[in-house]
Amino acid sequence: MTLKAAEDYANELMLKFNDYQQVNELDSVAYSGLVYFDQSKPLGELLALADTGVSVAQTQKVNSWYSQKDIDILTDASANFGNQNWRQEIDSVLASGRINLLLQPIQPIGRNSRVYGEVLARFLNANDDMLPTSTFIAMAEKLDKITDVDRLIIDTAIKEITSKNMLDSSYGINLSPRSINNQHFMIWLERKLLREPSAASRLVFEISELGLQQNIKTAKRLVDMLHRVGSRVTVERFGVGLTSFKFFRDLTPDYIKMDSSYTRDIDDDKNNQYFLRLMVDLAHRLGISVLAESVESQEEKHTLEKLFIDGCQGYYVGKPAKL
Repeated sequence: MTLKAAEDYANELMLKFNDYQQVNELDSVAYSGLVYFDQSKPLGELLALADTGVSVAQTQKVNSWYSQKDIDILTDASANFGNQNWRQEIDSVLASGRINLLLQPIQPIGRNSRVYGEVLARFLNANDDMLPTSTFIAMAEKLDKITDVDRLIIDTAIKEITSKNMLDSSYGINLSPRSINNQHFMIWLERKLLREPSAASRLVFEISELGLQQNIKTAKRLVDMLHRVGSRVTVERFGVGLTSFKFFRDLTPDYIKMDSSYTRDIDDDKNNQYFLRLMVDLAHRLGISVLAESVESQEEKHTLEKLFIDGCQGYYVGKPAKL
């Protein structure tokens, strides 16, 4: 079709995606990249251009499309063109601190369970439109800016918690593997938490199991430091790696959060029920609380309660809301 007709079609698609997003209460649905071509162009080049179009669309408003008209950018820089857009976008977010923080609750199972709410960051472009979160994080990783993003989230969360006097609850903040392996970041984090003792005692830092496994010495130092300043630690996405329980006994986290692959449809999965029962028993012997994420139905929650899980998180339990 002609470029004009394709752009009209992309506009219609965007409106449909926007409607679908509202009805289903999603953050976004899809981004589109268009490229006008003649038959002589190799398919690989066209796909690279369409991909660049998607990268550019993602830096604009939710569910946007972008039409890649300049096909000369392929002269070796197509990927860099998309990267350059994202580099500017991430730098702009970091410089202006344009993030919104949401909080998703973890519901305790039983009166004695001590749990917390997980802080989720949403990043905004210069027009205050939300950028796609997973792409923003992935590009920040790729462009070596994830440690700066972690700093911004921690800074903003502590500011909000203290300025709104919300120190009667606890808050989970994710740390990327790259940050915990960055010595400058670790020194910054320790100093920050020592300067903010009332907030530090209310923070629970979530680190993925695979991230901790990358460097066990660093992982141990991180957990020891966080405990020293009064914070707590969750090993999230637990069960994806092949970590020994000796590692956990030595590491002494406060929580483990089971990967969603174990909780999804757990009411129908006898193998996962058996595995979880085993994990809960072992963790409780070591004084570690066990949390379940992605709990999306009453049946899943009921089964997890019977397995003595300490807390549940997911859309069935509570959706993210403004911090």
